[in-house]
Amino acid sequence: MTSLTFSATPEALLWSNTAHNIDVKTATSSLFFPYYFSAMLATNAAEAAACFRLRHQVYCEELGFEALKPDSLETDAFDNRAMHACIQHNHKQQLVGTVRVITSCNDTELLPLEQHFSGLITEHSLAPQRFDRRHICEISRLAVPADVRRQHHRGNGCSTTEQQCYRQVAVALYLIATQLCLQTNRYHSFVMIEPALARILRRIGIQFVQIGEAINYNGLRAPYYLDMRTTRVTLATEYQQLRTRLAQQLNAPPELQFIA
Repeated sequence: MTSLTFSATPEALLWSNTAHNIDVKTATSSLFFPYYFSAMLATNAAEAAACFRLRHQVYCEELGFEALKPDSLETDAFDNRAMHACIQHNHKQQLVGTVRVITSCNDTELLPLEQHFSGLITEHSLAPQRFDRRHICEISRLAVPADVRRQHHRGNGCSTTEQQCYRQVAVALYLIATQLCLQTNRYHSFVMIEPALARILRRIGIQFVQIGEAINYNGLRAPYYLDMRTTRVTLATEYQQLRTRLAQQLNAPPELQFIA
């Protein structure tokens, strides 16, 4: 493999912990995160399946957002043209999060936002069809398991530093996604996320712009746009440093990466 509370859902718990730790502790987690965790990119079917299993655990078993699948793999038609990344705990050798970046090469390859929620867009100058298809993407299916979201690792032999790093897993997944967008020239990025989550991301310098109305879809969600090139300037220094370290892990030789 080449890894402010905004609602009452279990999915929100990790973000609540994250929001309360965007301070001096961030410098510690930025420095030590790569010691405890590794960012990886799926480069074959087996590695992608590991991401799909984690998605099934989170979206189907824990949150009930999707129906249970017989093979315990949460997949859809967009996966075949997506980059799948994950974060693995270095010592436990288990996945603690995954995210995907869906691409498009032509007008027939719609993003999920275009296919399911195009009617919500009100800022038409920032709609996906306004950009070269080779430079657009959508970030989705970010999944972090319950034991990380609910901080079950506390009191289980974790040091204070490791606990601080655990709290950065979800943010690190977004940083990985921004890095993948930049590396592949997919500058024009879209997401369907909760408005409060967008506010949290702005606090660290990922400044998504709302381009449409919010709807109730597994919680209140709205369409957002971001030119990823702006993150080179807007991203807080500590998170710039963490993204650089994550990028180094993503670009490591495959034999130094994923362990199933």
